[in-house]
Amino acid sequence: MSAPLLEVEGLRMHFFTKAGVVKAVDDVSFRLERGKILGIVGESGSGKSMTGYSILGLVDAPGRIVAGRIALDGRDLTTLDETEWRKLRGNRISMIFQDPMMTLNPVLRIDTQMIEAVQAHHDVSRDEALRRSREALVRVGIASPDERLRAYPHLFSGGMRQRVAIAIALLNKPDLVIADEPTTALDVTIQGQILHEMQTLCRESGTGLIWITHDLSVISGLADEVCVMYAGRVVESGTVDEVLDQPLHPYTRGLLDSVPSRNVRGRPLAQIPGMTPSLLGLGAACSFRDRCPRAQADCAEAPAATRPAPGRTLRCRHPATP
Repeated sequence: MSAPLLEVEGLRMHFFTKAGVVKAVDDVSFRLERGKILGIVGESGSGKSMTGYSILGLVDAPGRIVAGRIALDGRDLTTLDETEWRKLRGNRISMIFQDPMMTLNPVLRIDTQMIEAVQAHHDVSRDEALRRSREALVRVGIASPDERLRAYPHLFSGGMRQRVAIAIALLNKPDLVIADEPTTALDVTIQGQILHEMQTLCRESGTGLIWITHDLSVISGLADEVCVMYAGRVVESGTVDEVLDQPLHPYTRGLLDSVPSRNVRGRPLAQIPGMTPSLLGLGAACSFRDRCPRAQADCAEAPAATRPAPGRTLRCRHPATP
């Protein structure tokens, strides 16, 4: 069996604040093979985005990685200095942010930004960089690419800016792309086009993709495997078909039941009771205990990760029956 493109083992990323330690990412582990797509799902505040930022080395003080290993092709990324990171980001690893204005400079034309992104990592002429930029815009469904390249970000709609941000992330054909809910601002037609393009990219070039989202319907049609996160931990993982068709963790079951299309006409929409707990000073109990319909006395102790079946992981003392 070949080595994985990305291997995350026991990752812990904490924020050290005056009020205490916030365990934003707490003992997260997963693997990603070349050409595969991994979905990371969960409610807001579950640690999805912080996991992506940790992989890309984008955690600022007072946050820092306190434990774990992040290996890209066997190279531990937690040991890199800033010079090595600059060579890696935008080249071998790219990130697509939810807010495109985190990617685009409002005072520079699109062609300037895209050409710089190419020439920062490849010794090519301006004309060649411009050609690659034009092709990237076409791939994400932007008409009249030559005109758009000469425009400034404020002349684009929110959805158009997001497509430009996606095009920049794909410019240098990275080995790994981390996408943080990148299609939220796009209409359904363009979203489908982008998802198809990402699947094609992974299949043809061997690029690995981590897709961070709260939308289970997107994951069901896009990803090969899925990690369900809650309160900074992966509570269940496995192939998309296994996890979504036969969820074992009560939280996964609750997320699926909350999808509107699963509800029956005339009945109230299903929901998970309560709120996501504060990550500040989480106790030793299972973090989902207060919202869980299957909670029992022994849930006062946090469950260890188990493997109920080959390729699946679970953190629950009282899982549902498959």
